[in-house]
Amino acid sequence: MAILKHIPIKNRYYSSAVEYLTCQFDEYTNEPVLDEKGRIMERGEYLIEGINCEADTFGAECIETNRFYGKNNAVKDVKAHHYIISFDPTDTITMEEALEFGKEWLSVFAPGHQAVIAAHPDGHHGSKNMHVHIVLNSVRKYAGVQEKWHYKPCEWKQGCKHRSTGRMMHHAKKWIMRKCLLQGYEQVDLLTKKHRDDYWVEKRMMNLNAKDGIGATSNRDMIRNTLDKLIPAVKSFEQLVECLTNIYGWNIRVTDKTVTFTMPDTKRGIRGNKLGDGYGKAELIERIDVAVKEKATIEDKKIAEENARAKAMRIAEAKAKAEAEAEAREKARIEAEKKAVLEKAEQNRKAELSEKKKKLAFEREDIRFEYFMANADSDAWNADYADYLMGEKITDYDSKTMDELSAPILTKKEFEQKQIEKMQEAISERAGKLWKEALDNIDNSVYPNKWDYLDYLEELRYRKISVLTLKQVKEPILSFEEFNEKVEREIAMHVESVESVQNFVAETATDNEQNFELDVTENIVVQENLVVKSAVEDAVVVERVIERALTVEEQAKVIAKSIRDNYGKYDNVPVKVKAELFRFSIDDLQADMKLHSLVLKELNVKMYSSELYDDYMSVVDVTEKKQSDELQKVDYHSNEKRWNRSR
Repeated sequence: MAILKHIPIKNRYYSSAVEYLTCQFDEYTNEPVLDEKGRIMERGEYLIEGINCEADTFGAECIETNRFYGKNNAVKDVKAHHYIISFDPTDTITMEEALEFGKEWLSVFAPGHQAVIAAHPDGHHGSKNMHVHIVLNSVRKYAGVQEKWHYKPCEWKQGCKHRSTGRMMHHAKKWIMRKCLLQGYEQVDLLTKKHRDDYWVEKRMMNLNAKDGIGATSNRDMIRNTLDKLIPAVKSFEQLVECLTNIYGWNIRVTDKTVTFTMPDTKRGIRGNKLGDGYGKAELIERIDVAVKEKATIEDKKIAEENARAKAMRIAEAKAKAEAEAEAREKARIEAEKKAVLEKAEQNRKAELSEKKKKLAFEREDIRFEYFMANADSDAWNADYADYLMGEKITDYDSKTMDELSAPILTKKEFEQKQIEKMQEAISERAGKLWKEALDNIDNSVYPNKWDYLDYLEELRYRKISVLTLKQVKEPILSFEEFNEKVEREIAMHVESVESVQNFVAETATDNEQNFELDVTENIVVQENLVVKSAVEDAVVVERVIERALTVEEQAKVIAKSIRDNYGKYDNVPVKVKAELFRFSIDDLQADMKLHSLVLKELNVKMYSSELYDDYMSVVDVTEKKQSDELQKVDYHSNEKRWNRSR
């Protein structure tokens, strides 16, 4: 069973209340429980929460509110109110549910106050029942809501003090009783001075009639409340008797002037005129008739209100419809005007744009015609460029965009440069394929010009575009057979040229042999001396060159300069060209690796150890393959140099 207690507090130390809620106190002496060091001990289980304030700063915030409104200055003033709601020990309620119960009660009967709410599961005197403490500042910080138990505006006005009146306590207890019954908690009548001896009989009757939602506890109250609830719902006294008999199971005895009500679980009935005014037979009949008339009046009024509301709604709908139509017409007119303005602006914009396009098209056409005539008058006529200029002719400038009309027309030099780039790209791709086929499929012993052909292809692949001419890129790439024929023709022409020169010299010598024999002899002697002298000088130079061989650092600089001049960067150099540049000795691993590292350093090329070794071995592979082709046969497994360089 839940009960409600109220304790007014005149102590000006609000923090004492918070201390009582959170710490242990002796239930007989009300003194704090101290530990062995003389310190107050905290409660084992509790929940605490602040409303309109923080629980830790409850005292300071209450004092600030009192000073702001100038309240609670006297010693006898009630500084705070302490309400306790205790539940029955048999009620299965948790601390969280009890805390919510207290917060809901506070929101109804003391809204706007600064308060702390604490839930304790251990009641006094060994009852161990759940209970809630509500300590609130007597001064209201925020405005409340006017309720039916308030007498004066100060009871809900902001800045005024809380009044715990008898009327307020009556409604508060009634609220607790109703709430507990709805939630299934144990409950007794808190409105009587003392509990009746037949408490359990009344409790059983309350359980049977709990659906009425009234929460009455005495027989008379339950009868009165049930009659008050049924009178507005029935149409006659007979229907009231029928409902009480069939629905509630009451025994109703009706005479000419009286009516007696006997509820289940009771031995004696109670006459209607003993329940108070308005519960006798005649009075009940009169109340039912008044209720029926009031209901009819309410229904008529409701129907009239519905009709008036419907009429007003129809008028409002018609008015709204007329306004909507007028607004739609006005909106359509404005939209039409806007559309006309936009269309005119669009037409003007299109006309201006067309004029700009026309001007750009004429200027572009003049430039195109000028370039076309210059190409036609040039000795180096470029048919592809002429076709390009014909394709750039614009017949419908309105269908073109400004970007298309503003795009520049390429000059002959720019067009030919693009041609060169495109054709050189195709040449590089074709030369690469031929290079791979020649390297893989052509035997050097059968085709002696293989390496010269590969050099020829490499030169085609990595030519600098900036120095190429259109004529050069249009020259076809020779196949290996064509390249061999060309080389043979050049050799034959060279031999023929040498033989013709030798024949001419011989004939000339024969014709002038007799006349110039002495001069020739002298010239031969002089020439022989010169030849001997030249040979001696060449021998000295050769001897000096042999004596002054290039160091590894100098060789690295020469190779790096060649790569930089011909290929730009190291990654562009083919492996075969690398082999020709480095010319590894094969038998001196340390010198070869040093030369390789110095060249990369000169070119500022950085590699990981694995990448550096792979690059070095690729050059070694090509060098050894070339030597192998020259020797025709090399036993790989017996090649000590190869094994020394293997991974």
